[in-house]
Amino acid sequence: MKLVIGLGNPTEEYRNTRHNLGFICLEKWAEKHGSSFSHEKLYDYLRVKETILLKPNTFMNCSGDALKDALTRWKITDTMVIYDDLELEPALIRIRQGGGDGGHNGMKSLFTVIPPNELKRIRIGIGRNPEMGVSDYVLSEISQPEWDLLNPVLELAGKFVDTYIKYDFDQVLNDYSTWKKSYSGTRSAGIISPKEESNDEGL
Repeated sequence: MKLVIGLGNPTEEYRNTRHNLGFICLEKWAEKHGSSFSHEKLYDYLRVKETILLKPNTFMNCSGDALKDALTRWKITDTMVIYDDLELEPALIRIRQGGGDGGHNGMKSLFTVIPPNELKRIRIGIGRNPEMGVSDYVLSEISQPEWDLLNPVLELAGKFVDTYIKYDFDQVLNDYSTWKKSYSGTRSAGIISPKEESNDEGL
């Protein structure tokens, strides 16, 4: 089975913070598909065909505890994670396999369970605020102008989740490559270019 982990912190306090983009992405996916998560102590989960969508309830620094339990429970053979990235400009998306943790504590925790080179990832940029410390910034609520930028990329990330569920990560990379070539790069037009929108069904 495949596993998609959205990183974030549980409880209403953190619901709309930048550090919860992984949670937010999976929640938007579930809402779009008319599905809901089941709640357990270590995580909330949703099974779709042969894929588990997972939101750890362990808080960010202990995300690996939830992953470890899930790997045993469902005999997972392939894992993809969705998370916020300070090193990317807001609303930029990057998809790859392997790499470092980038200072992200959730990723550091996952690496105690899965080797970095085996973990597939969708990174969603949040940028930095030089006037705020990292902790204060990532745990602050997303502003409306940020939502305007992020909502299209969260929708796009959800399409890549669809691809991962239906096919595999290789197909996600293929679709991502196709999207990059078709994306106009005009920020005012949103993350998806007109050409990309015409190819929605391909995802």
